[in-house]
Amino acid sequence: MISLLKNIAKKIILRSPFAFTQNERYDRLTKEIIKKNCGQNSVCIDVGAHDGKILKMMLDAAPQAAHYAFEPIPELFQFLKQRFRKNVKTYCIALSDKKETTSFNLVLTDMAYSGLLKRAYDKKENDISIFVETELLDAIIPANEKIALIKMDVEGAELLVMKGAIKTIQQSKPILLFEFGKVGAVAYNYNDKDMFQFINETLQYNIFILEDWLKNKPSLSQHNFSKNYNSAEEYFFVAEAK
Repeated sequence: MISLLKNIAKKIILRSPFAFTQNERYDRLTKEIIKKNCGQNSVCIDVGAHDGKILKMMLDAAPQAAHYAFEPIPELFQFLKQRFRKNVKTYCIALSDKKETTSFNLVLTDMAYSGLLKRAYDKKENDISIFVETELLDAIIPANEKIALIKMDVEGAELLVMKGAIKTIQQSKPILLFEFGKVGAVAYNYNDKDMFQFINETLQYNIFILEDWLKNKPSLSQHNFSKNYNSAEEYFFVAEAK
């Protein structure tokens, strides 16, 4: 009975015109951005694919493309392999800025918190350490592959992913969707200024709040980006080539 009620509640939330949580709001805005930016043949990359929620949005928007999905947690990787048997190239690796075999913090009680390094939790969690392979995105994506969009949600390692994807980003100029918050950044020993400088100066991209990008509003200044970093009012962003 409890399971049935939970499923009914999920369906009501999904069909509701209102977002009940910040993450639900981000999912809906992400779906709009993917639909706006991607055509039938647009190739997308999902870094930290987890259960495939965003990957499904990519496939719906671009059903004729062959997409890429990266998920280092073996259990979730196998789930993705079974769920997405067509038009998805799935890799059981963690993307980073170097190739190696390294430890990975697997949070058993909430896998969404898992990452290469252990981050602070909102509540008590149980975790273990496993070993995973890391690789640069630039070493996987063919030089002639045109990428339309890259989504990154890897609990603080987003900057490492971008550093390992410079060639791919500079060649294709894809839309970048990425999580960025203080808790994750602190775990990896970088901050808002490091992230803003890399995206704005090295990649030559502008950063937007999701809703602002959809409404063609101005990009964020470093000051406003830092305000969001410190207040956690917004922690998921979109970046577009200048």
